[in-house]
Amino acid sequence: MPEATLHAVYQVLAQLLGFDSMKIIKDLFPCHVVAVAAGIFDDPRDITSYQPSPEGTYVGKTRVVLTDEAIVIAVDGATGPVVAFQERYVDYFAAEKDTEDSHVITKSGKMIAFKKDTSCGCGSRLRSWHAYNTLTALGY
Repeated sequence: MPEATLHAVYQVLAQLLGFDSMKIIKDLFPCHVVAVAAGIFDDPRDITSYQPSPEGTYVGKTRVVLTDEAIVIAVDGATGPVVAFQERYVDYFAAEKDTEDSHVITKSGKMIAFKKDTSCGCGSRLRSWHAYNTLTALGY
C-alpha cells in the first residue's frame, strides 16, 4: 500500500478513535533519552539527555516518535522493537536542531529530554520500525 494511502487510513482511524489527528512531529533515531519523575525539576529544560543528572533514568539507542498528542519511545528488545514508554504530553519544548535536547512534560508530570545521537544506530532493528503501525495499535 502506498505511504500516502496508508497515512490517510491512519488519519481516519485516529478520528474514529476520537483524536484530532496522528500527525508525527518528530521521528528520531537513534536517540539519547532521559526520563525524570514528576516533581523533581521545575523546568524540563534543566534536564540533559546525554549527561543525565542522578535523578534521571537514561535510555540509550532509542527511537522517539512525537505526535501532536503523545510521545512514544521504542527500544530494541530481544525479539525486535518494543515500546518502552508512551504517554500523552501537555508541553513540548522543541530544540532548534535535532542534535540538541528537546523536552516534553507528560500528562502525569514526568519530564523527558531527548536528542538525536550522532552515531548511525547500526545493527538496530529500530531503523526499519514503522511508527504508524504501532501508533494505531496504541490508539494514537
